[in-house]
This record gives sequence, structure tokens and C-alpha cells, in this order.
Amino acid sequence: MGKKWMYLFVLAVLVVPLIMTTCGPTPAPTKAPEATKAPEATKAAEATTPPTAEGPYEGVDPTGAKVLWWHQHTKEREEGLQQMVQEFNDTNEWGVEVSAEYAGGYSEIYDKMINAIAADDPTLMPNLTVGYANQIAKYQLTESLVDMDEFVDSPKWGLTDEEQADFYPGIFEADVSPVFGDGHFRMGFPPNRSMEMLYYNQDWLNELGYDGPPKTWAEFKEMVCAASDPDAGTIGYEISTDASRFASMVFSRHGTYFEEDGSAFTFTNDTVKETMSFIKDLYDEGCISLIAEKYGDQTDFGNYKCLFTIGSSSGLPYYDKAVKSGEQGEFIWGVAPLPYMDGGDKPVMNVYGASVTVPKTTPEQELAAWLFVKWFTQPENLARWAKISNYFPVRDSAAEMMSDYFDEHPTYKSAFELLKYGTYEAQWCACYEEVRRLMNDAYNAILDGADIDATLTQLEEDANVSLAENTP
Repeated sequence: MGKKWMYLFVLAVLVVPLIMTTCGPTPAPTKAPEATKAPEATKAAEATTPPTAEGPYEGVDPTGAKVLWWHQHTKEREEGLQQMVQEFNDTNEWGVEVSAEYAGGYSEIYDKMINAIAADDPTLMPNLTVGYANQIAKYQLTESLVDMDEFVDSPKWGLTDEEQADFYPGIFEADVSPVFGDGHFRMGFPPNRSMEMLYYNQDWLNELGYDGPPKTWAEFKEMVCAASDPDAGTIGYEISTDASRFASMVFSRHGTYFEEDGSAFTFTNDTVKETMSFIKDLYDEGCISLIAEKYGDQTDFGNYKCLFTIGSSSGLPYYDKAVKSGEQGEFIWGVAPLPYMDGGDKPVMNVYGASVTVPKTTPEQELAAWLFVKWFTQPENLARWAKISNYFPVRDSAAEMMSDYFDEHPTYKSAFELLKYGTYEAQWCACYEEVRRLMNDAYNAILDGADIDATLTQLEEDANVSLAENTP
């Protein structure tokens, strides 16, 4: 049995559910203490493959091609997205027609892609889809994706050196995998990003005698315990056991849970153990509790019942609505980095976000999909999309177009300014879907009373088995 067919068989029987709530990004592994520079120039810019004289799409004619895009957006985001798609359809010179179809959340889209790949039938594929880098890497195990550098570096259809340099380098290179192709395979392309934030109630902090959010985990402990009152029904922090919360707390201590070269997961290191012990102690003391229902922490935050929450920056408009409709009326609130000064003088932000990728179908549809992506990621369109979605723009010139929006939304601006301190989870690995689930299970088990050392040891062993099984 050939390698591709073996992977098709594995994909057909091993569909791993997505646990990500927002979120999970993907350069080559980066240690959390050495945060990836986002809006600042980094050496990643030097990694861009120089344009080739000619590529496989130079002679392709995309005229009249139809593109099906599977996306995950709903409500106001989907409405704004459909307006942008219609504008592209009405104005592009090739008569390309894009159909943007809501295909479910990230997990549903992932399952559909796995099933389409397993069927080995290009007609079941979308021409453009969305996914986190680890999901996209799973698709590429069967060589089911187009190397998007064939578009990016195309003399006819691609981006100039100046246009490429306009993307924040750490984000632009995040979808480039060192595993596939010749060690530089662009699996996807970024339309936006978000990151983990600490949401805090400033009025409540003032009442407790604090000037602002915690900068150390010791301060965090003091504040959440001061805010917790069973009789009043208040709690300092409501826990989400999502893997991104797990990772963010480790990163904030300037630690990590994987080797820099991607060779192994290291959940038994002292920083991970310290993180889990800290949360378990606060949980046992009654200073923090589990979220009762999906987005229940947002509701409780808006109702003045929960002092802190941790979640995606893309949730800013939802927190705003929760506060405005809260039981006790509006109050002053904000966002900040997770506590970080225990490990250094700068925060480390967990940056994530799904990219779009082009599955292999026909050359005409593949090129047409790229032409839409290229249009969508033009500075003026990225700025428009950022305002619609509340995600962050990924190009410097797009951010420059948003000065008025920054002035009108200072909380969004405060969050965006932290993007330069970003690092990423272990999304370089096609195994990370399964590892995220294992992280979630371990987090819950520890809160339920399982031994921390034994649980993390088992997590490390299981994660490295998955890593070995998903390495081409």
C-alpha cells in the first residue's frame, strides 16, 4: 500500500474532533520566552522564497471559474463577508464567481475535509477552505493541498516583494511548513489573527483596592480570592479547560510544552507542573470555578459576577454587548496580557487564527481561489474585514487605515498593540488536533483530583505517540 493511500485509510477512520474555541496559528516551533515579532520586522522576512521566473499557473486562464469557499462565520460577520464576496464577484476582471458557504464550525469543516480527502474525489472538495495550521497540515499528509507559494511568488499572479513585506513577518511565515515539500511549503494564507487576552472589570478592581489588572500570578491569586464570595454568587475567574487556555498560561510564565525543533512534547517540565498546580490550588480554595455553560463566563462577566475571564480578542464585541445588557448596568472594563512578570518584564501573547487554504481541484479553480484571496487581503479590504469581524489585520498598511477605528475602539487598540509579543501553539504538527483533546482531558482530570505528575506524564507520552504517528 502506497504512502498516500495509507494516509487516506488513516484519515478515513481517525477523524479527530476539534477542541479549539478560537483560535489555534503556526510557524516552525518557537519557544514562548522568545516571542515571535508580529508588527515588527524579524528574520522571518528573510525566509521568503524568492520569486521564480515561471510557475505552473502562468498559462492558466481562470475566466469564468466558480469557487466554493467553506467558511465558519455567522451572524454579523457572515453578513459582512457575503457583501465583500458579492463585490468581488461584481468587479473582478475574469468573471470568477465565489460562493461563500457556511459549512459549520472549525470541527465540522475539518470533518468534512477529512471525509472528502478519504473519498479521493476532487468534486467533493471546496476550492477554498478555512482551518488552523495543524488541521491544514493533516490535509497535506495526503498531498491534498496546493503550495500557495506557487501563487504568492508567481510573476503574473503573485505579490510583489513590497506587498509581501507589508504583511507582519511572523504572521506571514506562520503557515509555511518545514515538513512538506522541500522544507518550505506554504499550506495557507492569513486573512486575520486574534489572541488570548485577560478581560477584567476595572470598577470591581477599584472597589477591591487595586489600580489595574494583575501583572504577576501572585497578584492574580490575591485578586480572584478577594472577589470570590459564595453568598453573593461572585467568583474571581471562571475556568475554560480549552487547550489554548492551558497553553496561554504556560506561555505567560515564559515557558513552553514542546521542544523548539518540534521533536517532542514536554508536558512534564517544571513550568507546566507549576501552572497546573497553581490553578488546582485556586480551584480547591474556591477562588475560581468551571464555566457552567458555553460562553457563560461572558454572561457572568457582564452581570458583575466574574472578575476575570480569559479568551480570544475576537470576543471583544460580545463582551461589550454583555456589559451593556448586564444586570447591574455598564461598568469600566478592559483587556490586558495574562500575568507575566513572574518570568520576565514583557508579556507573551498566544496568537492564533485560521488561515485559508486551496485544496487540489482544477488549475483554473485553484488559481481563481487565489485571486479571491489576493483581493480579500488587499489593505483596504483587510481593514474593512477587521472592522466587520473584530479580528486583527495582518498587514501594516491595513492597520494604518484604521486609525479612526482605533480611536473609536480603544480596547481593541490596546489589544492590537500587544500583537508584537505574540508566540504560537504547537500548530506545526498535524497531530495537534488530537493533542489539544488530550490537553483538555488532562486539565479536567487534574481539576477532578487526578495526580498532577502522573497525569502530565501520561499526557506527554500520549502526545508524543500522536506526534510520531502524524509525522510524514
